Amino acid sequence: MKTFRQIGWLVRKDVALFFRTKDTLVLIVVFSVLVVLIFGLAFGPVFPQEAEDRGKLAASVLWTAFAFAGIILLNRSFDVERASGALHGVRLTGVDPGNLYLSKVVSNLIILAVLEAMITPVALQFLDALDTLTFQTLAKLIGVLIVGAVGFCAVGVTISGISTSTHGKESLLSVILLPLIFPIIMAGAKCTVSLLTAEGLEGNFWISTLVIYGIVFLSSSYLLFEFVIED
Repeated sequence: MKTFRQIGWLVRKDVALFFRTKDTLVLIVVFSVLVVLIFGLAFGPVFPQEAEDRGKLAASVLWTAFAFAGIILLNRSFDVERASGALHGVRLTGVDPGNLYLSKVVSNLIILAVLEAMITPVALQFLDALDTLTFQTLAKLIGVLIVGAVGFCAVGVTISGISTSTHGKESLLSVILLPLIFPIIMAGAKCTVSLLTAEGLEGNFWISTLVIYGIVFLSSSYLLFEFVIED
């Protein structure tokens, strides 16, 4: 119970601070909408009629927007804790490093889930792909996006913790993080294409890759996070 109390307290703190300032939320929402608009204007106003081509376009737009918005979010993930030695204050309260890691994953996941819920219908409607989806397919798509976000946050929180104490953290985070999340983006995009083209996920290799990749990074980072936050 102590573990859940620690994680719950830290998650509430992170989410409350994030939505209280709102500057990062506005930035990532505007950036994501801008990505959708750029793709839409580049390929529109007449989009591909073939289901496969339209599915590939929609998957590219969604995962590009989420990947770069997630990087912006992770850049600010440890700003509060690193400011004025606040991270040491959190550690002095007796919070386990693994619980701190899980709280960061959960809080970033909540924010990314809110972003995905806002951007996905807009992107699909703008790309003229929403009307062809059934409710069941849309639910599966949301599930794929959430699973991908879990893997993204599992990797990103660790790299953010490493890079946030160095100079040029934004550049360092992007350079290290992008190669590590590429399998997540690739697997997520493939699963999205399969759903948007009505192929389904049954026996899909990419959904297994997405799940396993997230589990491996989540468990290994949980065990090693104590060394990540050491100065």
